[in-house]
Amino acid sequence: MLTPFICTGSKSIDWLLGGGIRKGMVTDVFGESGTGKTQLSFTLCANAIRSLPENEMKRILFVDTVGTFRPERISEIAEKKQNYRVGRDLLSKILYVRALSTFDQINATEKILDIKPLLVVIDSVTALFSEEFKGAARHLALMNFLHELSLVAINSGCAVLITNMVRNISDPAMPPQGGLNIDEQKGVVKASYPLHQREFMERSISIYAHIRLRFEIVNLQRSIFKASLIQPTTKQKVHFSITSKGISDI
Repeated sequence: MLTPFICTGSKSIDWLLGGGIRKGMVTDVFGESGTGKTQLSFTLCANAIRSLPENEMKRILFVDTVGTFRPERISEIAEKKQNYRVGRDLLSKILYVRALSTFDQINATEKILDIKPLLVVIDSVTALFSEEFKGAARHLALMNFLHELSLVAINSGCAVLITNMVRNISDPAMPPQGGLNIDEQKGVVKASYPLHQREFMERSISIYAHIRLRFEIVNLQRSIFKASLIQPTTKQKVHFSITSKGISDI
């Protein structure tokens, strides 16, 4: 019997999520570059395929919007976990789509109900929308896409993982750094506020993502990272590592 979760590779992250990446839901993982978002997607692909019976026809749909897909890395993760060479059979179960436009991205996900995949990965969900749309139109287009994606996840029962970036914004709630700066031409006094990070297009994504997870770097040299559950809100945080086996516990 198939479980309602796909393991992330880290027992700590699985515990934080209540079991793993849940089927029938959209899980949003965001963080700055190098925090392990794509490595999580590769580990999930390997774990999802390993969980399927040999005669099971379900696939993984991987929609790549930024050119991050590395099939050799997925093979490496699967081989390290199984201790033998997995060959082409594993990768043949991944339906890969290199989306070059939002049309490609939308068109790929519209086929989910026909494909009936076990797992859908979109890496990264906002990249193409940020290139093709501006202002309010960008948010409306993304929300329409995510609305349909969340319905498909619920109706098909597949697990959906989307990855996203962060942006730096000034925080007026914190004391200014370095005092006040004066614009000599305009005579305007400006405060230099410290920066903090927020998920890119957070308000639009938070409406339709069922679960939101933030990844952060703790110690890059020692490959230590931190995962925080943002939605639903909790104060719990866990640490994980990235190894030849993909996402792992420290």
